Amino acid sequence: MDEPPARGASTTSRPGASVLARVRPHGWSAAVALSALLFALVVIALGVGWLASHRSRTTTYTYSGPVKQVSLQLTSGDATIVGSPSAAVEVRRTDDYAFGHRAREHRTFANGSLAVSSACVRIVVGSCSASYEVAVPETTTVEIRTTSGDVRLEGFRGTADVRTGSGDVDAEAYCGFGISAASGSGNLHVAAACAPQHLQLHTGSGNASALVPPGRYDIQAVGPQRHVTGVTRDPNAPFSLDLHSGSGAVAIGGGL
Repeated sequence: MDEPPARGASTTSRPGASVLARVRPHGWSAAVALSALLFALVVIALGVGWLASHRSRTTTYTYSGPVKQVSLQLTSGDATIVGSPSAAVEVRRTDDYAFGHRAREHRTFANGSLAVSSACVRIVVGSCSASYEVAVPETTTVEIRTTSGDVRLEGFRGTADVRTGSGDVDAEAYCGFGISAASGSGNLHVAAACAPQHLQLHTGSGNASALVPPGRYDIQAVGPQRHVTGVTRDPNAPFSLDLHSGSGAVAIGGGL
């Protein structure tokens, strides 16, 4: 006589169960592969669209002055300030964009003060930037704010206040009253052709360096790595150098 089946034991299997066990993993893999393919096709289509719609455009405009102050506020793009013997301010704007989305610009000029702001609209795809090159009179005060763009000063002889989230700041052949520059993570460098009355460079994690004519300076150099050569420390000196880095190198040198 046959033994009765043990309690809880299954005597039969569902028809097709083993087939489903084999088909389901393969079906899931196919769905994943299809999704990956569709994603790749979308990326390729967007890339082709970006290349087809990419544009670069340059515009210029001039303010005859007199100009006492220039203010730039840029959310995307670099800024270059060039010293000029002219009393006028000349602005050269270069747009780099795709899918027809240029940066939006707003500017005002009143009482000798020029203010320019530029921002890219929020879009799902595409890119946008607007960089500025501004030629300014020698005695102009310049104020620059960028989100991530670099700032460069060339032959500038005025006063500058620069703040950037992560960009670099570089000043060459500077000869003016003073520069104050700060960056969250960028490198800061100033090469002065004449002794600035006040030079302040503060960065969170980048390097800060200043090259100035030899002489006496009231010096503050703060950072994990500090190098001061070619200048004399004097807390009573009429010229001050204040360089600070949270985690980068700080260097002050004399001898242009």
